[in-house]
Amino acid sequence: MAGMVFKWLIFVSSYIPVFIMIFLNNLSTFSGRAFKSTWNLNSNFWILLVILSIVSFFSLKIWLYFLRRQADNDGKQRYKIDKIKPNDSEVLNFFVTFIIPVISLKPNSAPSILMNTLLLIIEGIYFVKNNSLYFNVLLIIMGYHIYSFGDDCIIITKKNKDDLIFEESEASQVGTTNIFYI
Repeated sequence: MAGMVFKWLIFVSSYIPVFIMIFLNNLSTFSGRAFKSTWNLNSNFWILLVILSIVSFFSLKIWLYFLRRQADNDGKQRYKIDKIKPNDSEVLNFFVTFIIPVISLKPNSAPSILMNTLLLIIEGIYFVKNNSLYFNVLLIIMGYHIYSFGDDCIIITKKNKDDLIFEESEASQVGTTNIFYI
């Protein structure tokens, strides 16, 4: 159960830029008065988004820490990487689906919040169930690259594709998942 909550928090972290864009979309100008007015549209909603953002961001950082730690474990089997395909653009294309909430969410409308929450839950079920936590734009923002190789294996690394090919890198598998870290 705790693992499922953790996966959901990592998924929610991919929405942090969306939460910021929703707030910005509801600002009339960049002023203290406009900020306060937007906040007062539904302060409970904004507080919830801030708390979710903080908790989910730290969950993502913890996940990355454990990925690095498992990859550094010398006793683990390492896998040779070949035929690497970049997936950064797929992650960014996935991010485009977030435009719907940015355009449509009205923080002072319960039906609008419910509709967007249902959209988030439906997407979350798909991504958590399929262990697709690497579809997170924050990884790209933090300097990571997402690659695939072999039979649906995913690499998360800060190295660019040319460095991986030139160095003939080896990756460490994370647990029994299809995710590898370099």
